[in-house]
Amino acid sequence: MKKLLIFLFFIVSSLFSSDLFIQKGHYLVTYDNLKLPNNENLGLLGTSYVYDFENYYLGLGIYSAVSGERGGFFTGGIEGGYRYRFLNDFTLDAGVFLGGGGGGSAPQGGGLMLRPHIGITYDVLDYKVGLGVSKVKFPNGDIDSNQVYLQVAIPFDVVHKKNKNSPMILDDIKNFMKDSGKDLGWSDTYFSLTIQRYMIPNGVKNTSGALVKEDMSLIGFEYGRDFTKNIFAFVETAGAGGGGADGYAEILGGVGYKQPLGKNYGFTVQASLGAAGGGRVDTGGGVVHKESLGLYMALSKKLVASTKLGYMGAIDGEFKATTFRINFDYKLKSLSSGKNLEFLDSYESFGEHEWNMQFSNQYYFSDSSIRKNGDDTAMNLIGFKIDRYFNNGFYLSGQALGAYSGKSGGYAVGLVGLGKRISYNKSINFFAQILGGVAGGGNVASGDGFVYQPMIGVEYKVSDSFGIQTSLGKVKAINGELDTAVLDIAFSYKFKTIN
Repeated sequence: MKKLLIFLFFIVSSLFSSDLFIQKGHYLVTYDNLKLPNNENLGLLGTSYVYDFENYYLGLGIYSAVSGERGGFFTGGIEGGYRYRFLNDFTLDAGVFLGGGGGGSAPQGGGLMLRPHIGITYDVLDYKVGLGVSKVKFPNGDIDSNQVYLQVAIPFDVVHKKNKNSPMILDDIKNFMKDSGKDLGWSDTYFSLTIQRYMIPNGVKNTSGALVKEDMSLIGFEYGRDFTKNIFAFVETAGAGGGGADGYAEILGGVGYKQPLGKNYGFTVQASLGAAGGGRVDTGGGVVHKESLGLYMALSKKLVASTKLGYMGAIDGEFKATTFRINFDYKLKSLSSGKNLEFLDSYESFGEHEWNMQFSNQYYFSDSSIRKNGDDTAMNLIGFKIDRYFNNGFYLSGQALGAYSGKSGGYAVGLVGLGKRISYNKSINFFAQILGGVAGGGNVASGDGFVYQPMIGVEYKVSDSFGIQTSLGKVKAINGELDTAVLDIAFSYKFKTIN
């Protein structure tokens, strides 16, 4: 993996002489109909965000149950592959997904999932549509299925700056725009911390057929981008921490409408569709919908708080709830490529924001506190992290990981926290962070789901953009038995955005 990341860095470096560069990529959407033991079907929706490097691609993939009987089945990990173009509009696509997860009481064993695939796509306008054959296998479980899959690939461009201390001025951006032939401008995006409460009506049953007697509390994230002054699109994800539903998770995408009522406040309407389940919550095959109406208030130019009331329900399951949520949005105006952007000359001054994306392996040391039955088997998790750096070395971190070995398939954790980076020399940084969030599933003794995780570590920089990080700490459930040491090893990719 280290050699692959260094190789990709040199590819990017050779493609762009400027510190600014257009990173091309694709959103990949796939559908596989898996055959499970006892002739059971499971519809698996794949959604991946990958960067393109010449004929190769690499990025993050998430697979979710959307039909069958396994609502709450999720896996996340690394998606990579190779494309070979032929006959003008056709492309051969071969690759593999490697990740961890499970859930929905599926026979996933320890949680390791492999999905090799090979297929052909055809260009339709700017998109690629196609089909192929795939194999979904859980090596330490009972899932081993071969099937035909369908795929849609949607292209995107993002504007990145190499992770160097070389400040830019507006003329630099204009010169790059002229040389690249790309239309650049400013887009409005936001990152949000969400706190939710699901109020479940009388008569709703869980997957065991028992009446649900407790409401659910959730913590999560939301990311959105404006397409016009009023219309925006968003993706949200959350996990349960309370209400006897530890292990419940959801990921949805949707559209919203916002209307100012004054200079600093207004209302929003949102609707989304996605996958959810786990924690004995009966979402049937896994597809859920959510709608909400809310009020927002700007606390500053970059911080917005909002409250929203809504409804959520499963398409073919028992679950339904009235929802109440609080959002804390951090708004960004980013240099972007595409349409419906503010003119480049709208702002004379701007800054650079450093980001750190990481593919991570976490190891839970052997301890009898890990599982509800006292089993002390050690556990491995695979996941993705993203850090946003601020002044003086402080950073915010968001992380999502799922188990792939250690008898706990279906265990997943989502964390957010604050960290501090201290530079030792040009090649070595030290860091410390405190994280909190929700975790559950896989028979892990996470109590009501709320956990915290302090970590300290060191980073070795292979180059300005690529590095290797290792850290040591512990994970502890606030109201559960889980309390064990954690070792994390991650490969990192740093870049900057112009804001």
